[in-house]
Amino acid sequence: MFRYPPLLSKNSCRNGQYMVEPQATNHNHHLIGLLLGSEGYGVRRGWISLLTGMKECGVQISTLVLHDGEIVSLLEEREIPVDRMDLQQLPSLKGGGIAKILRLIRRVATQLKVAKVVSQKIKESGATVVLLRNPAEVLLAGIAARMTGTKAYWLMPNAVSDGYPFNLNRKVYSFIFRYLHVVPIANSRFTEQTLGTGQFERHVCHLGVDPNEFDPERLGSVNRGQLGIPTDAILLGVFARMIAEKGQHRLVQALSDIGPAGRSLHLLVCGGPLRGSYVDELKELVKKKGLTERVHFVGPVQDVVSYYKICDVVVNSRLDPEPFGFSVIEGMMLAKPVLAHKAGGPGETVLDGKTGWHIHGPTVEEFSAALRRLIYDLPKLAEIGSAARQHALDNFTHRKMAQRIINIMTDSKT
Repeated sequence: MFRYPPLLSKNSCRNGQYMVEPQATNHNHHLIGLLLGSEGYGVRRGWISLLTGMKECGVQISTLVLHDGEIVSLLEEREIPVDRMDLQQLPSLKGGGIAKILRLIRRVATQLKVAKVVSQKIKESGATVVLLRNPAEVLLAGIAARMTGTKAYWLMPNAVSDGYPFNLNRKVYSFIFRYLHVVPIANSRFTEQTLGTGQFERHVCHLGVDPNEFDPERLGSVNRGQLGIPTDAILLGVFARMIAEKGQHRLVQALSDIGPAGRSLHLLVCGGPLRGSYVDELKELVKKKGLTERVHFVGPVQDVVSYYKICDVVVNSRLDPEPFGFSVIEGMMLAKPVLAHKAGGPGETVLDGKTGWHIHGPTVEEFSAALRRLIYDLPKLAEIGSAARQHALDNFTHRKMAQRIINIMTDSKT
């Protein structure tokens, strides 16, 4: 069964704080989040936003962290209960072919050993629902849910890979969803479609962020002068890892190809690592195209909101389909128009021509065409940014995300 949860009522503003209008909800859920501990930025951000939203909605929550990591301190800062474990690391699934299948079998064996310990922890917590994000934990959560009589919801952070022979991964997932107590909740319709066919319950829930954290009126700690960026430049910001799939090189090529029409455009590149063959090639391309004064590399940033705020437009230039794209809704929440390759989640979250612009393909030509549209709309940047903020408030707050998931769990089949 496949449902699109309804959107909630629009936000109101009370004493400068954006709140979700109350909605009657009949639930008695006690949630425990099953965390790996080594989550990357997007998954980590998803956990913090969701658990904070659940807490604000009055849901009893706790977390079980399999391996100590950066996310523990973030949870503790928000007074979210954490039970730390030091369990055996799961075998990596890197590579392909038969070797990958063998590693998958070893991973399953490891999870079977861990499931008993996790099940005991779930029983001790009194939780009735298990939440997880990492694909590596799906089988583990299913076994533990079965052993404890609870139900597990997999908040899918990524698309399901095609990298297994005989479509094995989708078959394994389908088995888990049908015979263990696991329900997938995809972060976009695109992500849901990668599950393939199958007779099992499934849902879609777009993600959300805290509008008070991503507040356009919040003072930033960074200014353009510190980074050598002219105050009158039209600054595009990319916030992503420095790898080829993120498309920074395609954006630089397009910036060069549009010529004098784009002379006011500057590019802020936030993310790491700042060493490696890809970064070296990208910096060489910038130099070759004569863009050294207009492309600014700052590496990984901690106070991401401050860097968003000095930008005029936030860009998601990922070349392959983006499962969701946190930078997209973070940028819109800060009243920034978003330029995004429409493949995947951004095609669902960005309203083309209203809250930003779609890049219609991963080619230099399509990137260039999108930049020209942006330049044409420069007189309307403030208007588009305002529409982006309202669109994010209406659809992508952390509390609305939490409430949608509560609704799914409340209405879900037993």
